[in-house]
Amino acid sequence: MRFSTLLAPVLMALSAAALADIEVSDPYVREPVPGRDMSAAFMQISNSGDSDRVLVSASAGWTSRIEIHTHIHDNGVMRMRQIESLTIPAGETVTLKPGGLHLMLFGLQPPLAQTLPLELCFKDGECMTVDARQRTMK
Repeated sequence: MRFSTLLAPVLMALSAAALADIEVSDPYVREPVPGRDMSAAFMQISNSGDSDRVLVSASAGWTSRIEIHTHIHDNGVMRMRQIESLTIPAGETVTLKPGGLHLMLFGLQPPLAQTLPLELCFKDGECMTVDARQRTMK
């Protein structure tokens, strides 16, 4: 038996244990405006661990690109800006919400399903998949 075959279950257990400190609550995707191929995803990401976790990317098969965005005040105007990563401090929750931090979705491929899997990847190389729900915003 090869060493990598023996090591695989151990590595999977360690990975699961490390991601056990991250919990994603209420993930949803805003229903896109008719005729537009972009939208945004929102959620709360909680880190119950002892060290900060850094979200570096997100991906999904139903969109061509996802960027992490924030809003900033620029000469009295709110503007969206891409950021390279998002730190989830140890013992804290970061909220992605309209008008604040969010995942910007480009190249949507309608019609979108009601359940939309999103893969979130962290700086240490670990990834997790969450199921976002499509939500109509009024």
